[in-house]
Amino acid sequence: MLAYHKALVPDSLSGSELDHYLALGWYRMNQTIFTTTHMIGDNALSVYRLHWLRFPLSELRNEASHRRIRKRAQSFKITIENFAGIRPDHQELYSRYWDSIHFFGAVSIEDCLCDKDTPDRNLFRTQCISIFDNEKLIAGGYFDLGDRSAASILHFFDPTYRRYSLGKYLILLTVDYLKSKGYEFYYPGYVAAGFPKLDYKLFLGKEAAQYFHFETETWRQFQNSILKPEDYSEIERWKVILALVE
Repeated sequence: MLAYHKALVPDSLSGSELDHYLALGWYRMNQTIFTTTHMIGDNALSVYRLHWLRFPLSELRNEASHRRIRKRAQSFKITIENFAGIRPDHQELYSRYWDSIHFFGAVSIEDCLCDKDTPDRNLFRTQCISIFDNEKLIAGGYFDLGDRSAASILHFFDPTYRRYSLGKYLILLTVDYLKSKGYEFYYPGYVAAGFPKLDYKLFLGKEAAQYFHFETETWRQFQNSILKPEDYSEIERWKVILALVE
């Protein structure tokens, strides 16, 4: 059974270096990059096998579900801009979003993007998305750019606009932006075996999705079988937990 967690704290990170780490199943957390095979559940006793995802942008198609989301959101205003610090309206919206969700995650935008000791430092070429209903901010998000690839880091939305599928709409907007700039790969994060709350990332199209195979360090075509819950004995579960917290 393979289980590990690794992290690096780089002094700098070029676009090509970010491409390289993303292609090896690494991801951003605060101002570090990390990779891991498992996550620990809310009760600290359950563990889930992770599978990092990526999408070759040239293989994505305009699905009927995508068109429905776009149609519902067609009256909203969109901005995508270089990250220049966390906006107060984003902070306020994220606080309301956090109060409405029922799974673990960053308690604030700062907790996700920044280091506590150097909150103004940003190694990454980050883009900030905002969605407005007239002048009201209703959703926001952040993604990092490499030279050939990009990774979504955080999405959030007004809970009263839940019927608009704004989390998925933010992904579609990110993909649109990347395609327009000639990028090759989009990394939305991970799914977890037996934890369906993260499966929404696959709405882009399972036929185009790839997952990182830790044992061979290669990307493979997505298959539904990787989402099936994995059974662990008590000894195996504690071995995984110890490997993650070492």
